[in-house]
Amino acid sequence: MTAGWSAVTACALVGLHRTTWYRHLKPAAPAGIAVPQADRAYPNRITTAEAEEFMELLNSGDYGNLSVTQAYYRMLDAGHCSFSIAAAHRIVTAHGQNGDRRAQRGGTGSKRAKPVLEATAPNQLWSWDITMLHGPGKHIYRLYTIMDVFSRKVVGHRVEYTETAALASALIQDAVAGNSQSPAVLHADNGAPMRAGTTLDLARALGISLSYSRPRVSDDNPYSESLFKTVEYDLGFPGRFQDLHHARGYMAAFFTNYNANHRHSGLNYYTPDTVHHGLIEQARRQRQKTLDACYARNPHRYRRKPTAPGIPPVAGINHKETTRLSQTA
Repeated sequence: MTAGWSAVTACALVGLHRTTWYRHLKPAAPAGIAVPQADRAYPNRITTAEAEEFMELLNSGDYGNLSVTQAYYRMLDAGHCSFSIAAAHRIVTAHGQNGDRRAQRGGTGSKRAKPVLEATAPNQLWSWDITMLHGPGKHIYRLYTIMDVFSRKVVGHRVEYTETAALASALIQDAVAGNSQSPAVLHADNGAPMRAGTTLDLARALGISLSYSRPRVSDDNPYSESLFKTVEYDLGFPGRFQDLHHARGYMAAFFTNYNANHRHSGLNYYTPDTVHHGLIEQARRQRQKTLDACYARNPHRYRRKPTAPGIPPVAGINHKETTRLSQTA
């Protein structure tokens, strides 16, 4: 090459590939210690100790019977927060404790006019329905429930042997008396007690407008249907009740706990009591205080400063167009 030969010709003469010569001229820098990406110490990485601490708390007596989402937001309200809800789900998935036990149902159409109702505050729209509870042998009990659509609070319930218009009227009267206020609209399906003359007369006397679902369309009364599903899929729900007294005691305790402690996804994981009694801003400020403290300790774990949301401003029945994907997501 000093004599003027090209690198290609010189390499061919001595039997070397030209790339070997070029690597000899500019040898590669020696590689350092290669660390797999999964083992690299990123500043925002959740440590094994933090993950184990979260799983231990998740499986404790206070949170062991709750879903991951319910447990996370209860921990958040209790001041335990080190990472986001998405990170919590990733940790649970890594430990093999993720999954959804709920079954999905389809529906059928109807030619009756679709009810369209909205609520922007408690006591504007109530929803009620009746379902069955299994007792000993062939005994069947009836669970009557009324809930506020905006706050998701169960404002009235009772468990009886039969499904009658008289018991339905007593339920409505008790709910209005216990709530100290009647709703503007009371929505229900097309059962006999819902359309009975005594129910119509009582609603007229209390100044309540009645609304009804279309036949065979469960999505027209989604709040009551969802509530019954929550009841039946609770891990503590017995397959059969021993007697009427057992059923009444269980449902009374369940709805008291539901109103006070259930973090509802439709309320941005605040409780029905918090929303129904106008305490949402205090709860939001407390949640924001916890998030601010978490952000101050570990700002590198967030793309932006976390913000505790309020509740959705509107709730209703068929009040907005949705796709099947958004309904099941």
